[in-house]
Amino acid sequence: MAAMGRHALQVMVIDDEPTQRLAVTLMCRSLELPPALDLAEADAALTLIESKRTAIDLVICDLDMPGMDGMEFIRRLATIPSPPAMMILSGHPSELLDSVEGLGRARGLRMMASVRKPLTKSVLVGVLDALATDTAQKPPKADAPSLDTDEIDVLIESGGFEPYFQPQIDLTNGEVHGAEILARLTLPDGSILLPATFLERLAERDMMAGFTMEMVDRTLASVARWPCGIGRLHLSVNLTPALFEDLAIMRQVMTRIDQSGLPRSQIMFELVETAVSGDPMAFLEGATRLRLRGYGLSIDDFGQGNSTLDQLRRLPFTELKIDRAFVTGIDRDPNNQAIVSNTISMAKALGMTVVAEGVETEAEARYLSELGCHFAQGYFYSQALSSDRFVRFLEDRASV
Repeated sequence: MAAMGRHALQVMVIDDEPTQRLAVTLMCRSLELPPALDLAEADAALTLIESKRTAIDLVICDLDMPGMDGMEFIRRLATIPSPPAMMILSGHPSELLDSVEGLGRARGLRMMASVRKPLTKSVLVGVLDALATDTAQKPPKADAPSLDTDEIDVLIESGGFEPYFQPQIDLTNGEVHGAEILARLTLPDGSILLPATFLERLAERDMMAGFTMEMVDRTLASVARWPCGIGRLHLSVNLTPALFEDLAIMRQVMTRIDQSGLPRSQIMFELVETAVSGDPMAFLEGATRLRLRGYGLSIDDFGQGNSTLDQLRRLPFTELKIDRAFVTGIDRDPNNQAIVSNTISMAKALGMTVVAEGVETEAEARYLSELGCHFAQGYFYSQALSSDRFVRFLEDRASV
């Protein structure tokens, strides 16, 4: 399937050296791709991409060019809606190219590879096949509706929050281990708002506690409707430090879970690792209380916040979630490989299970499995699903 998709991909080559552009365009021709677009200047390439006159799937770009260099091109490309994927082709040392690739990823671009010149046909084929597979498997991103504060307030007050379930896969056997609960807000036209659109506003209006209770209630109601057996899956619930510190709210949450009949051992409370606690002692008390009651405790987005190792030392975590920034391209990124490998070893030494977030390719999943990572989630397996679609996802996997 990937090979068939490869032949439809449109490549653009940006390099001020005519011989380099010619070599890549001839290589594309030998692979029976559409005629590659070759440009000597990055600003001209950016203008063409912005015009949308030609749908471009992959940009192969040098770094050292007169005028707009490759770094500026990456920064400006990231501001374009639905930009093409990108591949760096340069004569600089590999460690420097890896840093540029990481910068592109941090800006939200699909960075397929960073390669030293000259480009070989085998490397190009690998990149094209990975891009074709990625495009076929990854659901298209819908542009978030542009809403002002008043519109968001109306939607919040309407109580249209829904729990969505992103499957977590056991890397040892490929079975569904559980799901992370993610909030979605449905608009009247049926489109979906992601948490980044409304969580900050909820916090500003001091509504996080009520929102959390609503999500817990709706999640438990959904699970109660699932067919017998599915309810044995593990469920991960996100909480902010402020809620960990609020004894009254946490008592309500735990009471609702107990009333539902779900075993406490199936519930994992996730702390967003980048969040900051206002009262460290109250937070430590709240987190420890959850563990004493038999719930799991997970540190989310590991590696993206402050005092990470100190939190691991002080708090009774049972699970560590590796941030997607370290997972993307791990099969070919030696820096991410070293970081994730050592993180997994450290977590295991501390008696913790490990979940990798943002897995988008088979190669990433395979590499993580070889490193001994326990579980994974991401678009390679599934996006977050409504309750009914999550049940169908489970039934479809069970029938294979």
